[in-house]
Amino acid sequence: HWPPPLLLLLLLLALLTTYSGHMFTRLFVQTPGAVLFGDIGEAAAGSFGRSIVYAIIYTLDATRCVILHLAATQSLRHIFPADSMPPLWQCGLAVLVIACILVQIRSLSELTWVFLLGTGSQMVAIGIVIYELVMNPSPDAKHTTQEVTWDNLVPAAVAFMNMIFAFGGQFAYVEVMGSMRQPEEFPRAVSICTAIMTLLYGGLGAVGYWSRGSAITGIVIFSLGDSPRTRLASACILVQATSQYLINLNVWTHNLLVLISRSVSPSPPGSGTATPHKLGDYANPEVGGLDQPPGTPTAGAAAQAEITCPADHSWKYWLPASVFVVAYSYGISTTVPYFSTLVGLVTASTYLICAYALPAWFTLRLLWSKLGGFEVAVLYSLIPFSFLISGVGLYASIQELMNNMSGGGEGGWSTAPGAANIGTALMQLIPSFGQ
Repeated sequence: HWPPPLLLLLLLLALLTTYSGHMFTRLFVQTPGAVLFGDIGEAAAGSFGRSIVYAIIYTLDATRCVILHLAATQSLRHIFPADSMPPLWQCGLAVLVIACILVQIRSLSELTWVFLLGTGSQMVAIGIVIYELVMNPSPDAKHTTQEVTWDNLVPAAVAFMNMIFAFGGQFAYVEVMGSMRQPEEFPRAVSICTAIMTLLYGGLGAVGYWSRGSAITGIVIFSLGDSPRTRLASACILVQATSQYLINLNVWTHNLLVLISRSVSPSPPGSGTATPHKLGDYANPEVGGLDQPPGTPTAGAAAQAEITCPADHSWKYWLPASVFVVAYSYGISTTVPYFSTLVGLVTASTYLICAYALPAWFTLRLLWSKLGGFEVAVLYSLIPFSFLISGVGLYASIQELMNNMSGGGEGGWSTAPGAANIGTALMQLIPSFGQ
């Protein structure tokens, strides 16, 4: 049977994720004109609160792009037969080109088809993985519970950080609500998505534990062998990872341009409240406001425009900023190609703080008079708990990274002897799907 403690842990993460959606929504409504999470931080704790948010949540924005570039790269590489996989750097370069082109679509609403395609592809991949696990269970699978001790703390903590990351999304909550016509409906959307994620994660975990036991390592989809079905599943994950990557690229490029513009033309000091920032030439006069149809000139056409969403940016600033983000994501992900370890490191160093500790602190500051006694206790508990788990996860992730790097291997930039290049691999890939 599936270990009950793991099921309880999964349910706890689902409840915390749902509650975080309510926290962020109330903070957004309490801070009229908020464009970035830093605006809420400034309203709650002045310039110090804004600086803390900038240092943590935007570091997360930047590093999530690295992780998702690596996810798309690894998925692309596993589409090819095992004996002709291209080097990681070549697959990463292909992802770079695709991302640089698609991220120029600044309006997230125009990318709806990409997100729907990504969601559908994810469902297909999950179906294939479950089929492989059910039809090909390991006869040597060990179904024994194992207590977490000091000896196995590192892999256990890294795995927990990956679970937390899988429930993620708080880094973009404010930006998403800023583009919604009815942001008060956001908690409902978070609750529905979290319920779906919990069922999928729990179901897949149960089937995987039954089929392969506790001995499976690495990413499940890449450890199911080499067959046309598993390569199709990798192709589906490529589509899904690319769609997530585009969301993160869009959000981080938007945040980056807003931060740069504010450093050039800072807001009046001591205002104490966040308002939509005037960005002048950074605005795109061809795009209407949130309640206007495309093509309606904004205030920026005559004087200065308000940037409230990515579509408001001028392409001449969006292009170099987005290409810069894709380029560094490619470079770092190829240099340190350890997906689970990177996820653990990013989650421990930034994710728990920006998802739970900071919004809990800001809620206590801005909504104290509206909080009940039980919720106050929960919020006060979330802050030290987040830092404690972050500390353990950071230690474990650093240790795991050192183990990865000291273990040798070819690395993302090397070309393994006998490995095919992209062209040769494609020639061998086409007939393989017909097997």
